Amino acid sequence: MSKKEEKPGESARQAPLQQLLLTVPEVARALRLSPAKIYTMLEDRCPGGIPIKRFGKSVRVSPSDLRRWLDQQ
Repeated sequence: MSKKEEKPGESARQAPLQQLLLTVPEVARALRLSPAKIYTMLEDRCPGGIPIKRFGKSVRVSPSDLRRWLDQQ
């Protein structure tokens, strides 16, 4: 099937999704810190800490929030 003959939305399925949220280990790797250190820096444990999103017990960090937080440090 050529580009002109693609079904609607087909190219979107083939393109990798931009990562919307990061896990604590991913944040730790990005900042070159241990996951334990990141957990102590999270917003709910440290005022002014890394902003988080909670989904039940799961903790995620938005890449844009992380960049904004880093710029403020």
